[in-house]
Amino acid sequence: MIGNSAYHHITPLPNPANDAQLIAEKLWESGFEVIESIDADRETMLADLATFRSRLREGSEALFFYAGHGVQLSGRNYLLPVSVAPYSVDDLRNQSVDAQLFVDIMDGSGARLNIVLLDACRNNPFIEIEDNDAQDIVTRALTIGQSREEVQRGLTLLSEASSGGLAEMTAGDAETMISFATAPGAVAFDGSGRHSPYTDAIAENIDQPGVELAELFRRVRGGVRERTDGLQITWTTSTLENAFYFKPDNTDLRLSTTGLGAAGDTLGELPPLRVVDRTFWRAIRNTDRLDAFEAYLRTRPDGAFADEAIARITTLGGDPDAVLAQDPALPDRVEPASGGQAAYKADVIDRLDADRHAVPIGVGPIEIQLPEQASGNWVHVSRAPRLGEVRSDDGKALAQGNVHYVQAGETPQFEPHIGSNGGLEALEGLVLAQGGATEPVNVELESYVDACDMLAGNPYDSERVTAGTRQFILDRNFDAAIVACELAVERQPDVVRFWAQLARSYRAAGRYEEARHWQVKAVEAGYVNAMVYLGQMHLDGQAVAQDFARAYELFEAAADAGDSAALTALAWVHRAGVGVPQDYARAREFYELGAARRNDWAMTNLAEFYQKGLGVERDPEAAEQWYLQAAKSGELTAQTRLARMYQDGDGIPQNFSKARLWFETAASRGVPNGVTRLGIMYEQGQGSRPDVEAAARLYLRAAREGDGEAYFRLGRLYASQTPLFDDPARAALLLERALEQRVYGAERELARLLETGRGVQKDVARARALYTAAADGNPWAARDAGRAFASGDGVEPDLAAAADWYRKSMEGGVPWAAWDLAKLTESGRGVAKDRPKALTHYATALSLSDDANLARLVGDAIANYSEAEFIAAAQLLLAQAGKDPGPADGVMGAGTQRALAEAFAERGVALPEGPITMEMLTVLAATD
Repeated sequence: MIGNSAYHHITPLPNPANDAQLIAEKLWESGFEVIESIDADRETMLADLATFRSRLREGSEALFFYAGHGVQLSGRNYLLPVSVAPYSVDDLRNQSVDAQLFVDIMDGSGARLNIVLLDACRNNPFIEIEDNDAQDIVTRALTIGQSREEVQRGLTLLSEASSGGLAEMTAGDAETMISFATAPGAVAFDGSGRHSPYTDAIAENIDQPGVELAELFRRVRGGVRERTDGLQITWTTSTLENAFYFKPDNTDLRLSTTGLGAAGDTLGELPPLRVVDRTFWRAIRNTDRLDAFEAYLRTRPDGAFADEAIARITTLGGDPDAVLAQDPALPDRVEPASGGQAAYKADVIDRLDADRHAVPIGVGPIEIQLPEQASGNWVHVSRAPRLGEVRSDDGKALAQGNVHYVQAGETPQFEPHIGSNGGLEALEGLVLAQGGATEPVNVELESYVDACDMLAGNPYDSERVTAGTRQFILDRNFDAAIVACELAVERQPDVVRFWAQLARSYRAAGRYEEARHWQVKAVEAGYVNAMVYLGQMHLDGQAVAQDFARAYELFEAAADAGDSAALTALAWVHRAGVGVPQDYARAREFYELGAARRNDWAMTNLAEFYQKGLGVERDPEAAEQWYLQAAKSGELTAQTRLARMYQDGDGIPQNFSKARLWFETAASRGVPNGVTRLGIMYEQGQGSRPDVEAAARLYLRAAREGDGEAYFRLGRLYASQTPLFDDPARAALLLERALEQRVYGAERELARLLETGRGVQKDVARARALYTAAADGNPWAARDAGRAFASGDGVEPDLAAAADWYRKSMEGGVPWAAWDLAKLTESGRGVAKDRPKALTHYATALSLSDDANLARLVGDAIANYSEAEFIAAAQLLLAQAGKDPGPADGVMGAGTQRALAEAFAERGVALPEGPITMEMLTVLAATD
């Protein structure tokens, strides 16, 4: 689901983001796993496409929705990211995404049904571009080296080349339906309401049970025609052969809801934004807990209830500004499109405040009120809810087609079925009055996933009621999960599942005493998955005595009860040898049992066994296959490890395209270092053309999540004088952050700014200290330290220290450090003057590098050296190599000749005739 509204350099659109979020919600409630991409730049669109691609399955149903700017170029449709700022037609192609790419990936996936919905047929945004937007584009182009004439010509061609409306698209061989908001070549309306006419019509019809896909889009066509007074007619092409229903009348909900069929086979991501927004606010709105509103504002700063959360935080004595504070080292966030944000808030608030019975899934039945006119009458049930069951006071189901007598004061109960993501529906009926008269009655119902289940449900828990949230996501949102689950336990104190999920949330926060309390209660109540996590607490000694035997006992009990996570826990015990002898073979057996139950963490560990040769012969191809299975299942560690295998060629052919795919998939789910690694691929052009702007956006994303390497990469970019990113003051701030996290390389980069005074107050003394710290294990930093100590810019030079650092750097293989040391030795600055010794350093420099510039400088430097000095230098190098040339007296005696012959023979090089030359010294200086 892609919805792009907040364009940076072309006309923003009010509705697409809200359109995508509305359809995302509808599809999630229809059982789809939803990948939501709102106000996305190009790299985010491609990353989310990679996740989409990884989740497509043989026989699945796949849907792609796009709302935003789209243009047609030469018969192809290009979808525009919010970052787009092209100065030519070719630049537009490079900065946008070809819509056919989505269709082709879906077609090749093996999915049984593909649905493509494009609400992008708007006017060409480059025809009437705003002056300030045009100036932004011109400035960017000029900064990266384009001429003003080229840019103006390119913008003119853009306005002429990109046609209004979209072009027809090919569907491929699979059963496919492609629906455009309007006919090819025609222009669609964005709409004056909260949504476009096209999205409005889809949303209105998609909730109707029993409506087949073709019929649904006939209704959409009619709805759009009506909403636009006949000015817009939707267009659909289809190769469908079989029927499809978003809301089939009768189905096993668990089997038709992605993520509930097999433990762990899920993205483990949170539901669509507006679902989380509404559900979390529903949980906290009637409390007076400061931490609840702070958690809401931190996780949903643009949420529908952000203003109210700010007011509640202030009333309760908190500081909303502290919650919303951003790192001043990072650029400001781009604000969402204002019109769309208002519509989004109105949508969420309207649904939450509607007059209906809202019942959480998996907590038991809740009483509902029937309309007053039903009391004391017979009622024919014309439609019963499909997501749950209504039972009368006597326990009988109010099934569709039944006739039920409603006793005065009767309060039926509604209990949602476990296995769906909830949704809106109604109990509909007719009151049968005397004389054959009838009166319709309607009870609005909403079943929903509780906020505790949504934020803390475990994907590996066989008793979960939703797909679950992976540990990585919980670790980022444990404050909200704790609030939601504490409130759930207060409201439903007998639901053991909430106890286990509260314990999981506490453990993620490091609140082990509270976690232990609720895990013990859940285990005593027979909750199987809690046994695994209580066992892990015994393994780690978290608020309980470390007790390997008790841990093993709990793991075995959970495994016997069918919990696949228990199998991976037992595997780890044997792998690590805690409480039992280390036994890789036994560990592998447990991992194989877990993998057979489709546990993707077991698959990930099996892959590691084959990758590293743990108890088995190293087999990179087997590792690749196990990582691939786990990665497709949504396991984040597997995705990043598989990406590194492809990137490094670790026992398998190096493949940057596959590496990029899996880094994109991890980045799409928000794994900070996955985002950073993807940025590196963009910056270095691995698997694609280099794109520094995309790299910078990715580094910024990862830095906002606290990734130290992202701070370093972004800081180095701002310090590099690269066009568009020359900001040394910001670079210094970013590098300070990286230094705080002890990121390798940060000291050296920051020291360079301090040494030169670029963007910061010059501070050579601190630069020296940073270079010195960085020099441990980094010979290039040792060379930088030497240069800083040799500097007299605002500090007293220390040439002896400089010589020491140059020597360490030279010994680490840095040729220019050998050159620097040679210059000091030649002149006797910081070291004793020794011209033959200087020659040995020059020779070392040449032996370490084939740099033509270095060779030229050395040639100039040695022009006035005597033959005796060359002989003495050779004697020094021979002695250093363990030969015995005699004293370094500059005389070519028999001992020196013999030592030369031995040294050259050992190197397999013929000894040249004639005097000693720099080429000969270079041979002697070279090390194996």
